[in-house]
Amino acid sequence: MAFHFNVSREEFLKSISAQQNITSKKGTLAILANVLIEVEQDSIIITGTDLEIGLKQTVAAEVIEKGVLTLPAKKLFEIARESNCDVIAFQEQQNNWVDITAGSSTYKLAGQLADEFPSFPEYNQDAMVEAGSDIFADLIDKTIFSIALDKENMYTLTSALMEKEVEGEKRFLKFITSDGHRLTIMTKEVDEGIDKLTFNPVTLIPRKGIQEIRKFCEDKDSFSFGIETKQVVLKGENSLLIIRLKQGEFPDYRSIINVISRDNKLEIDRIRFLEALKRINLFTEDMFKAIKIEISENHMVLSSQNADMGSARDEFDIVYSGAPLSLGFNCRYFIDTLQVMEGKTVKAYISSDESPCLIESDDDEGFVSIVMPMKI
Repeated sequence: MAFHFNVSREEFLKSISAQQNITSKKGTLAILANVLIEVEQDSIIITGTDLEIGLKQTVAAEVIEKGVLTLPAKKLFEIARESNCDVIAFQEQQNNWVDITAGSSTYKLAGQLADEFPSFPEYNQDAMVEAGSDIFADLIDKTIFSIALDKENMYTLTSALMEKEVEGEKRFLKFITSDGHRLTIMTKEVDEGIDKLTFNPVTLIPRKGIQEIRKFCEDKDSFSFGIETKQVVLKGENSLLIIRLKQGEFPDYRSIINVISRDNKLEIDRIRFLEALKRINLFTEDMFKAIKIEISENHMVLSSQNADMGSARDEFDIVYSGAPLSLGFNCRYFIDTLQVMEGKTVKAYISSDESPCLIESDDDEGFVSIVMPMKI
């Protein structure tokens, strides 16, 4: 049946924009570059998938005729973005062509039948709990930067590990990420509703899925959340996001934390440290971003050297009473960590010239970052 409907440009653009990261992936199925548009009684349902992530959204519309068809997501986004009208009209014609009217502009867009479009995954509504968007947003913002890129040899590091932790009467949700050179942990207290969730022995959410969850959190106070054997499910009032979990093991991060001694402590002004690192980073070599950190009593010196450009040096006061240290680290790792942290002062624990550095703050409860050293 040929569909015909009018829809708010603003609402349509918001919906089709959210599909871009999902449908933009070049896959073996050409139809995955399209979104499925199902025109119902008084709304349209827009669905996109790359077979790993599926997003379904309901948008209110003035429906003249029901129907279903798939259309290119990128072209729909471009039309909606560039239009200067309040309402966009869609009318399906013969041979899966669709006439689109947006203000003074008209377009003819080729569609494809919905027969080849993948079916949307089933999920268990009864096994879902209410989740606060702010909790998930904070967990993601504090950990996403240290998820490994896809070129990483250990493919499970291209995901975030999600765990539940119980301490007495308190319950916590925890995200852990690592790219093999650094480890980041963020823990947030949650209510007893989490007890309804059945966590897998290892629950790994891929980087792209983490990005989509973060976007899903925007403009919502809360949503329903569920964990199943092979997928996680997020459901809002007008949207449904399903992400396929990765299978595999994650490094034993607890043993890494346990071997780090907290006897040798530095207290550093976070903003002063961050600003100095950004300046020193201007003269690091592009690939490894190596800097030298020299620590003596109540004093820190940062320096970097670029064979082609020159060198940089910055020094400032800290609180430290241990033995002198001379260390090498990737400057970018410290910058990434300090930028997401809160509070005026950070604590850094380094036991020797070759040991990892653990960073935390009394003002950033639940956050722990570990950066591995490098030889200079």
